[in-house]
Amino acid sequence: MSRDRRQAPALRRWRDEAAIAALLGLLACILALGGWTWRFDRLVYDFGLSLWRRPAPADIVIVAIDDASVARIGRWPWPRAVHATLLERLAQAHPRATALDLVLSEPDPDPQQDLLLARALRHAAPVVLPVAWQRLPGAPLGLLLPVEPLAGAAALGTAEAPVDEDGVLRHAFLHAGPTDSIYPHLATTLLQIGGGAIAPGLALEEETQSSGGAHRDGRFLIRYLGPPGTFERISYVDLLLGRVAPGRLAGRYVLIGMTAQGLGDTLATPVNGSHEAMPGIEVLANTLATLRDGDAPRALAASTVAAVSVLLLLAQLVAFGRGGPRLALPWAVASVPLALGAALLALRAGVWCAPGPYVLASALAYPLWSWRRLERAVAGLDREIARLTSEPLETRFVARQGTSDGGDAIGARLQTLHRAGLLVRQARRFLADTLAAMPTAMLVADERMQVVLANPAAAALFEVESADELRGLDALRLLGEFATDPACDWARAVAALGPEQPGIAVEARLGEVEQGDYVIRVAAVDLHGQRRLLIAIVDIAPVKQAEREREEALAFVSHDLRSPANSIVLLADMNLSGAVHTPVDALLREMRALATRTLALSEAFVRAAHVQYQPLQRAAVAPAAVVADAIGELRAQALAAGVELRTAVAPAPAEVVVDRLLLVRAVTNLVGNAIRHSPRGQAVEIGTEALGAGWRLTVRDRGRGLSAAQLEQLLGGHTGALVRDARGVGLGLLFVQRVAHRHGGRLTVTAAEGGGSRFAIEFPAPEH
Repeated sequence: MSRDRRQAPALRRWRDEAAIAALLGLLACILALGGWTWRFDRLVYDFGLSLWRRPAPADIVIVAIDDASVARIGRWPWPRAVHATLLERLAQAHPRATALDLVLSEPDPDPQQDLLLARALRHAAPVVLPVAWQRLPGAPLGLLLPVEPLAGAAALGTAEAPVDEDGVLRHAFLHAGPTDSIYPHLATTLLQIGGGAIAPGLALEEETQSSGGAHRDGRFLIRYLGPPGTFERISYVDLLLGRVAPGRLAGRYVLIGMTAQGLGDTLATPVNGSHEAMPGIEVLANTLATLRDGDAPRALAASTVAAVSVLLLLAQLVAFGRGGPRLALPWAVASVPLALGAALLALRAGVWCAPGPYVLASALAYPLWSWRRLERAVAGLDREIARLTSEPLETRFVARQGTSDGGDAIGARLQTLHRAGLLVRQARRFLADTLAAMPTAMLVADERMQVVLANPAAAALFEVESADELRGLDALRLLGEFATDPACDWARAVAALGPEQPGIAVEARLGEVEQGDYVIRVAAVDLHGQRRLLIAIVDIAPVKQAEREREEALAFVSHDLRSPANSIVLLADMNLSGAVHTPVDALLREMRALATRTLALSEAFVRAAHVQYQPLQRAAVAPAAVVADAIGELRAQALAAGVELRTAVAPAPAEVVVDRLLLVRAVTNLVGNAIRHSPRGQAVEIGTEALGAGWRLTVRDRGRGLSAAQLEQLLGGHTGALVRDARGVGLGLLFVQRVAHRHGGRLTVTAAEGGGSRFAIEFPAPEH
């Protein structure tokens, strides 16, 4: 494949991703600059303010005209003398500043009431009163100022509530009013008359805003500290009746306003949630805290939001390309909650970045990216089909394709590719299955002697996890791990091989340490004009082991079996020559004992040798029946030896699948040994018990037990002692051990409490 052909797919991919990035970036910019996602953004903003609550300042307190006050004083509105009385009491507490959030633009029917309230305002100073305005049909914007006796007795501030399009109050203005009469915000005036000042770092969104005859400047977001009820409240009637200690209000900002239901002074705010609407006096408290502390959220400009959204979209598309289709979808799904979480965390830190433009564009990123990837795949499919049609083999596939897909272009392409690759797949599958099924380690190497195919047996031989790890390795280096005598020059021997030659076979050992015996066979074959080498590594260790066991068996026969036979011959010769004169009865008994010993040794040897290879005759049998058969054969021997046989057979398992004859013989050997080695008057205990999903058969005696050397011989290897070790542990125990191994279990020997040994055959759970 040429360099241009390799670079073409990458170039097409980057071109598509650049086009998607440009499209999504343009969309994000339009959404951010046009404010099209304002509803979604404000929902997130409101949720963030509700989530990140803060404690209310201790120096701001609300005197609430609540339901209890209305019930005690009377229906609203109250006479202004009531407010005058409250202010007189408040003057005694010496608050820092007071806001009487009541629009007093109409004179009281009794002029003395207004004079009385004006005098109380001067006495309780500093006090601020609200200024409102209204627009009557066909008339310009008009101010609603307090009546003259009151306006001159207190400071003034605007009490405008500029709600957003959805009716929620999220921001305020430092100054507002008709263009010819602009007043500071009520909270600004309250802060100033109390000796405070607006925080220097207050985040202002806009300088000026003029429309419909009204002027506003210094827009800022109100940092609501919590839902309604966050600020401390004192009931109006409690303060009026002297139930509040004066020191409780000293040096604090006191905000007097309506909270009673039905009075109408409530507003929708971002933090209302499921609570009732927030009273206007508490909105004023939040505004005052925001101005003084300067912690109003700083909203990023629309251009900044657009730039941040574009950068995040670029990062997302790069992540799609780097992670591929497997990671693209999880990242696309996670990007939205991550963006929302980041926006909320930024809001907590005092910065508001509207997430809507990025979230909406991000939701389209994965579908667009997947669509273009699919289009590139289809185009690549067409190119591959075009190449296949130039192959002689493909004409057969195209002729067989027909129109079975009913006009489905992608299905037709896939069907053509499937048929075109069918022979290749079948051939590779056949070769791979054949190699995998072979118990012999197999390697296939190319002309450069690099491994191109291997089977699991080869992976196990070279101690790697899978055959794939052998691919690409140097076959000569792998063969060099084997030691040959004489040394084999594999490079020269392989180079001399040809397809017509029978190949070479070399006997070798793995590594410097004796790890096994192998025969390595190497043959060369021709595959589509290319030379391939087939390397078979045959493990001949079992053959060598069989030869060694045969030699050991012959040595055993020549030693242990010849000894009693020689004794018989020597005894007969001595009596025939007259060297000794043994009575006939004694001579026959001695010769019979020697012959019996010879027969027993030969029978035990044959059993121990054949039990490893003869097929098991498995059948369902109760463990209690096995124990009963073994005891039945040895009951007379136990009576003669003065040994009691005790059984303890558990009811579970009810049946097991074993070779009954072999297992009975194994139990007979264990119990017979226990009887022979137990003192008279003692007992031999035979029992069965459940062992998890398997079961255990135990024999306990009171004999002297096995020595440390015997235990090491018996339990040292995978299959236990060899035939040559039989003189140490006895052929009977060797037979028992091999019966347990053939059934997938094991023989264990432990010292029993009170002396003697405990022999246990543990059987695994039956296979289903």
